[in-house]
Amino acid sequence: MLDKIAYDYVIAIKERGANVAKIKQELSEKVKKYSEEEKVKLRELIQKWLTK
Repeated sequence: MLDKIAYDYVIAIKERGANVAKIKQELSEKVKKYSEEEKVKLRELIQKWLTK
């Protein structure tokens, strides 16, 4: 589940003309209910996808 969220986030940000602030806000709303451990894992996955 976290893999898909991270991947979709990175793809949306890399899209030309993307509203990055809006995308970041939507992601933060999605992950409010997650634990700190899951949030850390999600950050790691996003970093992984951004470097590829």
